Amino acid sequence: MTGISRYIDRPISPIRVTAPVANGFTLIELLVALAVLGMAAAMMVATLNSAWLALPQQKRGNDDQSVVAAQLVLRGRLERLSSAVRLDSSEPIVDTQGDSRILSFAAPPLPRLGPDALQKYRLIVTPAGDLMLYTASSLDDRIDLRDRALIGWQPNRLLRGVQDIEISYFGPDRFSASGRWQQFWIDRPQPPALIRIRVRFGQGDSRQWPDLIIRPRATMNAACRIQRSSGRCEAI
Repeated sequence: MTGISRYIDRPISPIRVTAPVANGFTLIELLVALAVLGMAAAMMVATLNSAWLALPQQKRGNDDQSVVAAQLVLRGRLERLSSAVRLDSSEPIVDTQGDSRILSFAAPPLPRLGPDALQKYRLIVTPAGDLMLYTASSLDDRIDLRDRALIGWQPNRLLRGVQDIEISYFGPDRFSASGRWQQFWIDRPQPPALIRIRVRFGQGDSRQWPDLIIRPRATMNAACRIQRSSGRCEAI
């Protein structure tokens, strides 16, 4: 009994009841998290929209650069157009022939080709819509420089997707000494004073081709003799 009474007489310790620990988020924390996620989503959408809008502008910029590059190539060659006289003619005729769609002329070689003999150039638009500048060495006797088939010529593509080309020439016509724009420059004793090249692209093409007007540096008239007294050209 002694042992039992010891346990009976022992005071009983009060039972402690602990509140359950909350493992979730409070309402304020959820609202803050949602606000942060919303801000991040808005920033992501704005970034994607900016990138999407920038794609057409970037493509437009690349297209504009290709037009500028093509015009620079043509200006660099036509400004240095040669007034060399053709050797296959009994009359003094410069080696520059052209109509509204094809231009053939002589000029120094392209810079990437390095030093070379005078080159023959032909500017055309192919049926596939490529603006091409063909070139051939004037000293290459394997190439028929007057052949329209351009066999053996070196192709240089300037632009793709070209619908049409219009070439005009400013200078005196065959009936008067006054200058005017003409669609043909064939068998003339001097180069044109100005050459204008217009290029048109297909429908829906955003590229723009500003009128390219070039003044060749060579203005020699092969069919004249300079008068000593006046310095003017006298027809031979």
